[in-house]
Amino acid sequence: MSTVLFGTVEYYEREIIDHLGNYKGRGSHREDVTSRIISMLENEIFNAYLLDENARIQCFQNLIKAFCMISEKTF
Repeated sequence: MSTVLFGTVEYYEREIIDHLGNYKGRGSHREDVTSRIISMLENEIFNAYLLDENARIQCFQNLIKAFCMISEKTF
């Protein structure tokens, strides 16, 4: 397993996939699950106090890219 850096598209892809796996089979609606996952990851970015504003913006953009890539594959 390769290491991915926090905030990269690959990092968020892995996080989304991992969290989707946690909800699989629980009967939750896909929209509710994805909303919870994205919200959790947004909070993670917001609470990463070591990041400056430009880094936060880049992380949010990467999160959106990752979500779009996952959505195309799974939804």
